[in-house]
Amino acid sequence: MSKKRIASPWGSTFCDSISFDGPGRWIYVSGQVGADQEGKVLKGSFGEEADQCFERIRQSLQKAGATMSDVVKITGYVTSTDHYPAYDIARGKAFPGTPPSSATVQVAGLVEDARVEIEAVAFVPDAG
Repeated sequence: MSKKRIASPWGSTFCDSISFDGPGRWIYVSGQVGADQEGKVLKGSFGEEADQCFERIRQSLQKAGATMSDVVKITGYVTSTDHYPAYDIARGKAFPGTPPSSATVQVAGLVEDARVEIEAVAFVPDAG
């Protein structure tokens, strides 16, 4: 199986596209908000909230037998594009050296008054 990432000309925290050949399995991680273990959305900085979203994605992937380096696509929903610089930093920390393709969308609101929600798609190649 081979995975080829095509870098973005606009920055290093995402790539333009990813292609695959060979067998494997797909994992779809539902949108995650920056909530703690009790389900309460963090009330700190936007960056801390975004970091927690990525941590929850990491935890979900681990339960499914995958890692952040298996993520090939994310979609981030933010309540204001003013938050984009902090989101970009959090995304870069979550995917150092292995950026997924990415889209970011401004929305009117999110559950629990979250300011960011992120969903992910991962591909895990078959061993062998």
